Amino acid sequence: MKQRILLFFAGLLTVGLSSGQAARSATPPAPVRIEAHTQARAGFDDRTLVIYPNPSTGIVHLTINGLVGRRVELSVLNVIGTVMHHETLSELNERYTKTLDLTHFASGLYYVKLEADNSSKLSKLVIR
Repeated sequence: MKQRILLFFAGLLTVGLSSGQAARSATPPAPVRIEAHTQARAGFDDRTLVIYPNPSTGIVHLTINGLVGRRVELSVLNVIGTVMHHETLSELNERYTKTLDLTHFASGLYYVKLEADNSSKLSKLVIR
């Protein structure tokens, strides 16, 4: 599904070289249209992965939405990219919930990564 983001710019200011002051152009330029295309792949969006509580003391609940029947790789990485936990999830239903015990992890920032169908989603996780 492609989304188009349209930005319109009109009424640009021109700068008078002799006076050094900004003045409005007598005839505004035609609007400029810029298109940016993004494509949602594998159903990943902001609701695909929900992590709670965040920040956490180590017991973390993950809710994975909308990846029915897909094989999903779940990883927890530290800030330098080292994989601290990895598992493969299969046979997911519409709303799959997983609990991770990360109490043995040091306090700090981690990333939870989901990979499915050549797409990935990365979310921050703070452990106190």
